[in-house]
Amino acid sequence: MAPAQRCTLCRQTFFCGRGHVYSRKHQRQLKAALDRLLPQVEAARRAIRTAHVERYVPEHDRCCWCLCCSCEVRKHLSHGNLTVLHGGLLEHLARFKKSMVKGLDSYEEKEDEVIKEVS
Repeated sequence: MAPAQRCTLCRQTFFCGRGHVYSRKHQRQLKAALDRLLPQVEAARRAIRTAHVERYVPEHDRCCWCLCCSCEVRKHLSHGNLTVLHGGLLEHLARFKKSMVKGLDSYEEKEDEVIKEVS
């Protein structure tokens, strides 16, 4: 029997597969989490449209929590005495997207190998 795992979002245990993501509780928790992140995403989108560089202030060292990777991420990107607003968050999301695409590609390759073995 596979060991029980715990979903970090809905804190529900499951034993195999990812069937719990289709439960109503998980969907509700996911929607609430995404709604909480929406203001940060909108701010990042506005920052992309108008790249804004400011002088460094200690407030620019703030971090935000990434629900996707469960780690703290620097919100702004600072170099010397200049800061790109929301630059750290945008870099993190770009790295996250790249790793997700890479993982999906490797999964598809494994799936193709299994299909070839079966047929």
